[in-house]
Amino acid sequence: MTKTRGVLLIIIVTALLMTSLSGCYLFPEEEEVLAPPLIEPPEITYETEEVKKGVIEKKVSASGTFVSIEQATMFFRNRGGRLKEIHVKEGEFVEKGQLIAELDSGDLENQVKMQEIHLKKAQTRLSQVKSYSDDKYERRMAQYDVDLAKLTLDNLKRELNECKLTADISGNVVYIDHNVNQGDYVNAYHPLIRIADPTQLQLQVTGTNIGDFKLGMETEVTINKQTYTGKVVMTPAEVPIDVPDELREVVRIDVENIPEDVELGDTAQVNLILDRREDVIVIPRNLVRNYMGRKYVLVLENGLKVEKDVEVGLETPTQVEIKKGLEEGELLIVR
Repeated sequence: MTKTRGVLLIIIVTALLMTSLSGCYLFPEEEEVLAPPLIEPPEITYETEEVKKGVIEKKVSASGTFVSIEQATMFFRNRGGRLKEIHVKEGEFVEKGQLIAELDSGDLENQVKMQEIHLKKAQTRLSQVKSYSDDKYERRMAQYDVDLAKLTLDNLKRELNECKLTADISGNVVYIDHNVNQGDYVNAYHPLIRIADPTQLQLQVTGTNIGDFKLGMETEVTINKQTYTGKVVMTPAEVPIDVPDELREVVRIDVENIPEDVELGDTAQVNLILDRREDVIVIPRNLVRNYMGRKYVLVLENGLKVEKDVEVGLETPTQVEIKKGLEEGELLIVR
């Protein structure tokens, strides 16, 4: 009995041991959990610009056109009438005294010729009286006839000349009123033709900035990439009251040593220096930040971004002078 219990105990222990061993193979072996890798923050880099001294200029730039110093606006002075013909074209060169336009004179030419005949008859009559008579009364009456005929002839010639428009100066025709056609009535003193002397030129500037130009100021004038010195000789403040309206809003500049190939109507670039500072700290204007009246810049110090308050001086659309707050050699953060 005892032997049988011993055998049974051995069998049970063996079964339990086998069951324990087989259970280990039923569950997967657990993997070792790895710690997450450490992520290093990316290094911050800045684009910088070294603070330097330089020159800053505040200037006005404008475009100008060469015009004649001497111009003459031509019109019929003493009478109006129907336009007979304009004898010139725009751009044409005319000489002083040249016929440039006419009014219809009707039969004035015939009247002049007839009166010339009357004058000759009166002069002949006077010579005849002087040859045969010593009567002072008869001679005086004959002389009166000559004087009257001559006066009438002079008046007719004057009227005929008033129908002819001649050039007051030599130069180029720069304007013709094309609204007036042949046969149209032209009033006296109506501006019909303008002539300009092409040998005496000045630079004329118009635009919104002409108020910055003052009499006597020097300018830089660029003609065909070459720079010349100019001087302001007329502004709207100096023009007389009776000048044409087109001269009331212009600036005239006299340019030294104008090249010989510059012609009437050519253009040039004008720079007027309003203020200039040399040997000062100059930085791009867009690097100066403004917050509620505080002006500051960003600089790089020991690898760190630092705000520095600054005091600005002369400013232009692209640059600014720094009077306080920056020193040469510092690194401005551009971005």
